[in-house]
Amino acid sequence: MSKNDPIILPEKYYLDYFNYVLEFVERQYDHILDQPEHLFYQSFRDLSEQAQCLYLRFSNRRGDFFRISKISYAEIPDLHQAKEELLYQGFIRINENPDPGQFRLFTKSELISIFGFLSPAQKKEEILTELTDADIRLIHEQEEIAEVLKNDEVDFIKLLFFGHRGGQMTDFVVRDVGNVKIEKLDESKFKPWFGSREEALSMMHISQLRRMIYEIQEAGLPLEDYLEEMPWNTWLSYPRSAKSAEKLLLKIAYYFEQMQQPELALHYYSFTDRPPARERKVRLLDKMDKKEEAVTIAREMSEHPSNASELTFATDFLNRKGIRINRSMTERLKSAPAIEIPRPTINVEKAVLEYYEDKGWQGLHAENYLWRGLFGLVFWHVIFDESLGSFHHPLQRQPSDLNDAVFFESRQESLKIQLDKLKSRKQLLKHVASLHASKQGIANRFVYWHESLLPSLEVMIDRVPLKGLKLVLLEMSKNMKENSAGFPDLFIWKRKEYHFYEVKSPNDHLSAQQLFWLDFLASVKINVDVLRVNYI
Repeated sequence: MSKNDPIILPEKYYLDYFNYVLEFVERQYDHILDQPEHLFYQSFRDLSEQAQCLYLRFSNRRGDFFRISKISYAEIPDLHQAKEELLYQGFIRINENPDPGQFRLFTKSELISIFGFLSPAQKKEEILTELTDADIRLIHEQEEIAEVLKNDEVDFIKLLFFGHRGGQMTDFVVRDVGNVKIEKLDESKFKPWFGSREEALSMMHISQLRRMIYEIQEAGLPLEDYLEEMPWNTWLSYPRSAKSAEKLLLKIAYYFEQMQQPELALHYYSFTDRPPARERKVRLLDKMDKKEEAVTIAREMSEHPSNASELTFATDFLNRKGIRINRSMTERLKSAPAIEIPRPTINVEKAVLEYYEDKGWQGLHAENYLWRGLFGLVFWHVIFDESLGSFHHPLQRQPSDLNDAVFFESRQESLKIQLDKLKSRKQLLKHVASLHASKQGIANRFVYWHESLLPSLEVMIDRVPLKGLKLVLLEMSKNMKENSAGFPDLFIWKRKEYHFYEVKSPNDHLSAQQLFWLDFLASVKINVDVLRVNYI
């Protein structure tokens, strides 16, 4: 096979992948698996291979119901026998559930043909609302509709493997056909996602609640009636489920804000300080004329911000209340240098680059691209260090704690050791070039493999103070979710001179994260500024 020939997967590739997941989970999660999963393992392995294939074909598709007459797979030679086996072993049931969702398996013309009282003038959605549970019996008299069972067991096994319910078995396909190159990891160092069955079940329950909330909102029902006695404190007590619980709490709280129910919104915001919970609480309390409580939280945000947005909001809020903290983004923008150019027909950053190129400068629209690329290459081995317990399966493209404070806390020493090794620009350039060559094309959240990356990094490393570069990389690692974005738009240079500019056209504004990096870059002696653009 030549390098450019397409990769052809085995006929029953999906069965191979599922068996791998079963064996992996059985090995890694023996302390979590219980009777329901053990029974599933045994009963699935007792199936014939073609019955296993048919079940997985059902399970991997969207929905719970399937028309047997529409099923055909080349690798399942005796579909009838496989179906009967699944039916006998309790993996499917046929024509037992009156769920009206089965009507959606049929086209509009098919439904009109079956039900003579329907009109061709009706839209399909109108037809679906007109049909009732009783009408499903007529469907079942004419066709076998299979309902897939044991979904809870399969979902739980996949949750243990992927760490969340959004994991897709197609990730194996993406890897194996070469669409994405994944860093090779030592599987012997993988750690389980969950410390206990209770923690894993908490993740399942949160996911189920999220789905239920969506369905309640779609039906236009009052959400508060369904949220009583949820074990939020239990869910928040586990490291893995806490993040999911906090995200859902923020969603619920914001829903109640939108519904003009501030007390309920505050109740749900009170469970977490995850941004933007504190900001929302301040805004609500201020609207409710509870000024002292609002100012107290704003002061806490100012003194101990979770990110740049919190700090900026708290500063502006306190300034408006007459509690002067420091200058605002508006003041920073007003004091910035400015250039005049004709109104561009292209984006403003490109027009500014052309302005400086006419004056003898070279440059590029760098923004986050350069800094993220430098971070990903410099810290490659720290990012993909399996020994820290943040890699859990071979399809992972980044450590599971990357967006958490623990990422920096657990790697602080390793990050500093890596930076200490790079004592000169020459050493840094050599290290970056070596990683760029040896890891070419491998998925890394920070590295965009464009042909311009290495030459651009070489220019930056050759000009920007080494100490400043190191301090920026270290600062990025303290809050990867926030600090890997917000860098200045442009990087320009002429001989040994260089400058970073955050370009702002008329009526444009600085974001909190942009202001954070402008201040930080300046503090570590890197040439940076906001550049106001006026049109002539």
